[in-house]
Amino acid sequence: MLTALLLCCALTGYSQDIEANGIYYNIISETQVAVAPAWHDGVNRYEGCIILPERVYCDGVNYDVAAIAPRAFWQSAVTRVQIPNSVTMIGEAAFADAVELTDITLPLGLKAISRYMLAGTAVTNVVLPEGLTDIGAGAFEDCDQLHTVFLPYTLQTIGERAFAYCSNLAELYSDAAVPPLTLGDDAFEGCDGIDVMLADDRTTQRYQDDGVWGDEGQFTLWVDEGLAVLPMMQQEDHGQNWTSLKLGNGLAYKIYGPDGYLMAVTAADHYYLPVGVQSTDYLVVPTTLMRDEEDLQLVATAQPAAIEEVKEDDEPRFNIVGLDGTIYIQGDTHGFWTFIYDVYGNLWYERPAVNNWISLPGHRVYIVKVGKTVRKVFLN
Repeated sequence: MLTALLLCCALTGYSQDIEANGIYYNIISETQVAVAPAWHDGVNRYEGCIILPERVYCDGVNYDVAAIAPRAFWQSAVTRVQIPNSVTMIGEAAFADAVELTDITLPLGLKAISRYMLAGTAVTNVVLPEGLTDIGAGAFEDCDQLHTVFLPYTLQTIGERAFAYCSNLAELYSDAAVPPLTLGDDAFEGCDGIDVMLADDRTTQRYQDDGVWGDEGQFTLWVDEGLAVLPMMQQEDHGQNWTSLKLGNGLAYKIYGPDGYLMAVTAADHYYLPVGVQSTDYLVVPTTLMRDEEDLQLVATAQPAAIEEVKEDDEPRFNIVGLDGTIYIQGDTHGFWTFIYDVYGNLWYERPAVNNWISLPGHRVYIVKVGKTVRKVFLN
């Protein structure tokens, strides 16, 4: 994503160190800041749509926005939040009781959902990024609008009351091959009739044999067969520097940048793309995490003067599979480039698609892009 460099003013008389574009920060190292609370007269002043930058500039220093402090947006009036990939830690109750918050896009490098992080919000659909291992106690407690959650391959534990009284929770897409351990017997208290989508029959059997996930009164297990509905996307201006993608149908989407790098995985109803000095194409791929629906992928274009209509991609498709440490690309790749990234967006391979097989270290998940075809591959 285009790095946002925001001018700031140093603060005096406040607990925060920096203010930039209405967001307050505390300096936590020589090169990093954390988003800080913004309380005034007993009210958290944050409100509306918040698009956090990757960097802020102050007194000659470019600071990476690396964290969100505990209770930073607690009881605020924020409605949508988009968090950059520079953020690797979000503190406890960071968004708790922000009762108007419906949309959130989490950073790709996040390792844990902290305790009570989104408790009491109106979030409806959320993707937890690949690499995340733990969901803290009460993380989504009392999120009574929460409908769909996408759980990553790497998830290991779900804390006590993590989803307690999420009375509208209907779908869990779990890419975790091993059933995540639930700490205590109340992780899903007050929830029932939840459909759990899984990768294959073998994974489904593991969940069926688990004492928690095999509870037929609470969960119904299904093998994921891809998207049953078509994606929706509209595009509109959002201020001078952003274009808004209005996504739909409660699906998850992967957003890829102009060089093929993974920018975000989100189930939010809106995602915001930066508008730079040149026209820029972004690839939008619907996904269930277990499979990417490249046949339904779309291209959004951000340009300075105007925003183009969303356009269908008519490039040829390629079949991309992983086997025994090798990625195989099936189809005529002449004239196309191959890009391979890990789930954190780090580039592993970039060159013209001369060879239709690439050997890489195993036991990893890769994102492979050939032309406009994108697929997630796990190498054993």
